[in-house]
This record gives sequence, C-alpha cells and structure tokens, in this order.
Amino acid sequence: MSATANAARAGVRRGWTEFTKSLRAPEDIGYYVIGTTVFVVVMFLNRHNEMEGTGLTTAQFMLPGVLAFIVIFTAAFGLATAVTTEREDGTLLRMKSLPHGMVGYVVGQTARTSIEAVFNLVILAIPATLVIDALWVNGVSGVLHLLVLFALGLLACVPLGFVVGSVFKNPRSVGGWGMLVMGGLVMVSGVFFPILALPGWAQLVGQVTPLYWLGLGMREAILPDAVVALEISQSWRTLEVFGVLGAWAVVGLLLAPVLLRRMARRESGAAVEARRESALQRV
Repeated sequence: MSATANAARAGVRRGWTEFTKSLRAPEDIGYYVIGTTVFVVVMFLNRHNEMEGTGLTTAQFMLPGVLAFIVIFTAAFGLATAVTTEREDGTLLRMKSLPHGMVGYVVGQTARTSIEAVFNLVILAIPATLVIDALWVNGVSGVLHLLVLFALGLLACVPLGFVVGSVFKNPRSVGGWGMLVMGGLVMVSGVFFPILALPGWAQLVGQVTPLYWLGLGMREAILPDAVVALEISQSWRTLEVFGVLGAWAVVGLLLAPVLLRRMARRESGAAVEARRESALQRV
C-alpha cells in the first residue's frame, strides 16, 4: 500500500478518535445537547401551528431547513474553526513536518466533520420523529433522497470549510465574521420560512447560497408534494438542486487544495509563536 494511502487511513482513524473524544468532553456534549434541544423545543412548540392554506405545520416545514443548516454549520463553520485553531496552536505545523502529513490532516478533518454531521442528524431526527406527526410522508424513497442530499451537502461544504479556514488566521476571526455570515445566510435562504415571503433581491441572493438549494432539496425529500406551491416557480427544481450543489463542490475542491498548500508553506515555528504571543496579549 502506498504512503499516501497509509496517510489517508491514519487520517480516518484520527478523525474517528477525535470524534469519540469529543463525546467525553463536557463542552462538546453541551454543544450537541443544547443545539439539539433548542431545535426540538422550537419544533415542539410549533407542532400544531398550521401554515395557512397548506395543511402543513410550522414544525414540519422547519425540519428540512434545520437539517440543511446542520450540514452547512458543521461542514463550513465548524471545520473552519477547527482548522484555524490547529493552525494557531501548531498542530498544522507538526502535520506538515510528517511525510504526507497534510494528506492525513485533510482526510482526518473531513472524517471527523462528516461523522459529527451524521451524529447531529441522528440525534435530531429521532426526537423530531416523535414530536412531529406524519413526518416521513414520502416513505423510504424520501429518506434515501434525504441521505443522498446530506452526502452531497457535505461534499459541497467541507471544501468550503477548508477554504474559509485557510483564509482566516485565527478562530476568533472565524467566530466573529463567520457568525455574521451564517446569520445572513439563514435570513436570505428561506430555510426556516418560505423564501417567497422575502423581497425579490433577497430571493436572488439566497439562490446563490448552497444553504437555499440544500434546504429546497431536503424539503422535497421530506414534505408532501403539495407544499411545492410555496417554492419559487412552484417547482422543486430537482436537477438545479443537484447541479448547484455539485458546482459548489467543484469550486471548493478546486480552491481548497490551492489555499491549503499556500497556508502550509507559510507555516513556521516563528509564525506559530507570533500567533501564540498575540493570543496571550488578548487574554
């Protein structure tokens, strides 16, 4: 087996190990529990609030958007935060010094992020199924459609996480600007409410984002066909969903390796020490 393949296998093991360690860390458990609880409580409170003229409750409409948000948040924001954190503490520099270390690093972060996203999907879907009546109206085909979109969403957003993590120098910058961007995406993407309720300019901006298309595809997978009347052009635009998410994946896969190599070349002991000193001065 080649050295690159060995590095990739080591990366997968590292990703799994980091995820299992997070299940024993109180702060990470709090993140999983609190995030899931907030969404479940909101859906529980809206389980009988019917959206006028649709026969659909607000909770039913919200769930596909919540799942889409989980993918974007975990794969883009969460991964970018992890990359900048390990860049600042010197982990990235140590990986760079190992043979094929960057291959193992990228595979490891991808594995950990993907496992975390799947875990978040499971711990949300189970209580949502208990809280929301007639949730999986499209049966097995709808569930399979959802899983395919979930995988495609990860493929589209994980490279973006590496891109963002390569651009920002520290996790505080990602946390500040990243939360503003995530908030803006939620506002214009129509994942928690019909996008037709937004002004025309916001609808156009929303359709540029992967969050809108992932949410649209997941609504098709989960909700009854009649709900398509709430969508732009009264259509699920299935081919466009896969096309746009695929395009985002291609763009990310082209940009991520270039930016990661550029970031790795700039890493040095002096750069890590300078970032540590700068971080200590802010404490």
